[in-house]
Amino acid sequence: MRGGKRVKLENARYMDEWIRVPLCGTGDKLYHYTTAEGARGIVQDKKFMATKSDFLNDKLEFQYALEVMEKLVQTYLVNETFAERFFSLVKEEIRRLGIISIEDGEDGPSDRMSFYVVAFSKLQNNALLWAEFTEFHGYCLEFSYEKLVEGFEERAFLHGTVIYDEKEQMTCLLEGLLSCIHGLVREGRTDLDGFFEENAEVSEESLQALAEDMAMVCSVYAMFFKKSFFEGEQEYRFVFTPLEKDGIEEQPKFGLFWQMFLPYILVEYGGGEEALPLESVMLGAKNNSDIATRGMKHFLKVQGLDIPVLLSDIPLRY
Repeated sequence: MRGGKRVKLENARYMDEWIRVPLCGTGDKLYHYTTAEGARGIVQDKKFMATKSDFLNDKLEFQYALEVMEKLVQTYLVNETFAERFFSLVKEEIRRLGIISIEDGEDGPSDRMSFYVVAFSKLQNNALLWAEFTEFHGYCLEFSYEKLVEGFEERAFLHGTVIYDEKEQMTCLLEGLLSCIHGLVREGRTDLDGFFEENAEVSEESLQALAEDMAMVCSVYAMFFKKSFFEGEQEYRFVFTPLEKDGIEEQPKFGLFWQMFLPYILVEYGGGEEALPLESVMLGAKNNSDIATRGMKHFLKVQGLDIPVLLSDIPLRY
């Protein structure tokens, strides 16, 4: 990807000039739904559990964008043979990059790079998220968006709003494709000016260069595209790679969930030194024992936090 420029957080609307993944804005809040064990680790140790991308609840995590890319090519390239050739080159370059998964084998997706996700939501007290992550017994932690980003800056990561609408996803990839074409034309590959024409005459070298750029664009978007089935989550995610020491990649830990082993890494906030930007804690509607609220208040007090502790008002009967 050539010419892309990162923009500063305070005036950023999108992740990048080429990657139009929406960011949150000044004053926004993010919410993390978790269990008592997860809440204790975050508040006491300032460590977030980041789950390996191909073990998240969406089976198409980090793969679905390729499906959208294929639809884009089929929609905008009228020459079917040319379209198939271009998509084949993009797919092969994605496979070579190894950033996202292309297909599943016996041992799972064929990704060579590991990515781990910490999921937040823009929604507080949401019934879907309470049910999915805590069965209405856990905790919803409210954070300052800006301070979260600042606290993670000691390690490499990407963050942004998950995009669920297919038309918006297509628009994102189309804008990325146009940016790639314009950038290459400025470099002298003027044959790409006729890329969308029925009788396009594009050299193999120019087509390969465009496929390489577009593979990177698609790979980044893959981290933030999900099918519309999951739109109710209104997810805002942080994507991390494992740390390396002496050329050796950090090995994952394994959590147990419904008798399954799920790989994760722990991401420390602010090097463990900065104050956690936690602004409130809400208990799930079924976590309504008097000692649940009192216990959380006491726990927060011991950690030096004087913040509201609330009980969800979702009216559950059982």
